[in-house]
Amino acid sequence: MYKKYIILLLVFTIFLIFSACDNDEQCREDNYVMLRIGFYKSVIDSLGRQTNSNNTLIVTAKGAGSDSLLYDSVPTQNINLPLNKFDNYSTFNIFLNDTLETFTVFYTTKDEYLSFECGYLTIFSIDSFQISGSYVDSISFINNSVDTQNAENFSFHHHYDYRQ
Repeated sequence: MYKKYIILLLVFTIFLIFSACDNDEQCREDNYVMLRIGFYKSVIDSLGRQTNSNNTLIVTAKGAGSDSLLYDSVPTQNINLPLNKFDNYSTFNIFLNDTLETFTVFYTTKDEYLSFECGYLTIFSIDSFQISGSYVDSISFINNSVDTQNAENFSFHHHYDYRQ
């Protein structure tokens, strides 16, 4: 009779141990944050009215000083870029329709404890940015927090003026 209870208790304990462990894949997803940039076109019609809409661009992007491509001639309306958590800035070379833009973002970091299994998550708070190039006409700074919310941080605008 006691053997039956001991075996049942052992099976229940093993079940609890394995069900209490976090999924490793979930930890990786929760630990990975990206800077998000959206692309928009601003059209000024012949009457001077401006409208904004998403713009699909051919994007090639890489970290400055790196040979690894983050995007390789991909048609997209937005991109996600990894920030360097060991420094206070990250620089990217972004080709938008074959026009080079060099984008640097400056930030502070804060480590946030998730769990024993998953460790820490680095949250970025954007302080400022610089861009050089000829395609992007203006930038909207939308959200200074780069975290797991996958929210757009910047919008890059290219203007089309149809006034005569």
